Amino acid sequence: MTITFNVKTMIDGARVTEKIERKIDSVQGAFDSMVLQDSNYFCPLKTGTLQKSAITKSIIGGGLLIWDAPYAEQQYYGENLDHSKQFNPSACAKWFEAAKARWLKKWTRFVNEQYKRS
Repeated sequence: MTITFNVKTMIDGARVTEKIERKIDSVQGAFDSMVLQDSNYFCPLKTGTLQKSAITKSIIGGGLLIWDAPYAEQQYYGENLDHSKQFNPSACAKWFEAAKARWLKKWTRFVNEQYKRS
């Protein structure tokens, strides 16, 4: 003897999408701040202008981090590199990539925890 059930699921896609987007938005600002801080750990430091530019020019909560100094691109890609270890012993080119390599698991854990709480 066989028992058969027909099951039909109705999903309100727009409502689900809206809920997910709200949760992501609630986490984005804190995540952006964490990534910026962790990236600045590896960012060259002489006068502080480059690191401060990320704090003032980035769109926290919008997922956009911007280091805006005339020499930012050259420093990031290592052209005419002057990463004085005197002011920041951790300074290196591609400081976001260095932070990501070191703290990606921490970032992922943070986002997952915050997403579940929201």
